[in-house]
Amino acid sequence: MARMDVGKAFNPSFEHMVRVLFRPFMLSKWLALGFVSMIAYGGGSSFNVPNFGGPSDRGGPFPGGNPIEWMIHYWMLLALGFVFLVALGILLTWLSSVMQFVYVDEIVRSSAAIREPWARLKGLGFSYFLWRLVFGFAVLLFLVILVGVPLAIVFIPSFKVTAAGPKIAAAVWAGLIFIFTIIVTGIIDLFARDFVVPAMYARRLGVLKGWRTIIPILRENAGQLVIYILLLIVVAIGIAIYSMLVLLVALLVFAIPVGVLVGIGYVIFKAMGLSWNIPLIVVAATIGTVVLAALIYTVQVGLQPAQVFRRAFSLAVLGQADPSLATLPSEAPSPPAPGPA
Repeated sequence: MARMDVGKAFNPSFEHMVRVLFRPFMLSKWLALGFVSMIAYGGGSSFNVPNFGGPSDRGGPFPGGNPIEWMIHYWMLLALGFVFLVALGILLTWLSSVMQFVYVDEIVRSSAAIREPWARLKGLGFSYFLWRLVFGFAVLLFLVILVGVPLAIVFIPSFKVTAAGPKIAAAVWAGLIFIFTIIVTGIIDLFARDFVVPAMYARRLGVLKGWRTIIPILRENAGQLVIYILLLIVVAIGIAIYSMLVLLVALLVFAIPVGVLVGIGYVIFKAMGLSWNIPLIVVAATIGTVVLAALIYTVQVGLQPAQVFRRAFSLAVLGQADPSLATLPSEAPSPPAPGPA
């Protein structure tokens, strides 16, 4: 087993990013990479629908101003909404898991294909998806037992804990355990995404065999992994600055068409004497969601130099530790030899 030298992975990662995105420049490849990375790693945004209720609303959005009564009255609707959100989360996790392999494949092969690698790699993605579900459930159960139970004992009135000391101790304990859990799960998720996924891809392994392949490498290179995490923090700062610039440019590009769209809508709204109602709110929310999704996608496309470098960096580091897991070409592909005259 070879040793990692994360500092030496910068140059090959940058050179491969240049090959993928600029030699030659192909807009279709940027668009494909942006789409896949948006699903694989998320856009990190939210959309809130404003409250268009007038002063006649009593108690805000809750009838009678009592949220508990409202929740009891609409418990079935809330239960259906919860089930829908859980199902949506599971679906997005599955899509994200498969798309992480598709993104690796696109970077390794300098390809813009999506359908073919999806069909070829969806089995690996499903294995990784199952591990993410089990791991997430285990973390949730851990937090419920070590955080939720102590807090419930000291803060639920029926347990009759009135002294301030136990409450302060439980709150401090919960905070420490929560912070510890966030750090540990973050590191595990980082190693899974950066090393287990590429190992599964390189050898076509299931997720458990992928972990068994990676764990000896992690043990052998513990010091380099600390340097790796520290360098990723520096890289993340640079990517954050670059992301702000890309977002600013995207907002400026979207300002004119969105402003025109809002202006037209406002004129129509006033000319027809409309007032806010449920159908109109749904239409406005739908248009707003489409515009927001387009903005997120545009930003993801613009972020590809940073994201391709970041993904290539982890592939290069893993290839140092075990040449059989190397996936990045060491140099640009040679042009085909000329045929006979």
